[in-house]
Amino acid sequence: MPSKVVIRVEIEEDHLKRLSNLLERDKTHIEDKERIALFYILSGKDSLYQNIDKIYDFENHTIKPECLNDGEWTSEDRKLIALAFNLYNNYEITPLEVFWGLSKDSFLLALIGIVERVYG
Repeated sequence: MPSKVVIRVEIEEDHLKRLSNLLERDKTHIEDKERIALFYILSGKDSLYQNIDKIYDFENHTIKPECLNDGEWTSEDRKLIALAFNLYNNYEITPLEVFWGLSKDSFLLALIGIVERVYG
């Protein structure tokens, strides 16, 4: 069994810029895999990135779980936010709840977010 896993992920330039913006805005430490995974997912979809202040409190460096009760989110948005919260602090959501019914793009975003959290 190999001792090291190598996974190559190509991130789109716009996504990388949004991710960098969130990491810089939060002053996230480079070894904080939990926040990097959180921001990876939240920066990967326009509707989440554009509403980031409803999802994350940059002043207190905390997530806002109450945002999931907001009726403005699509089912897919809500699943991605919950997964991002789970990767950050084990927010309760099952894999089936996350992946069931996701579009291909959101499925890949979720999957890569998990890879970032585990293998960073």
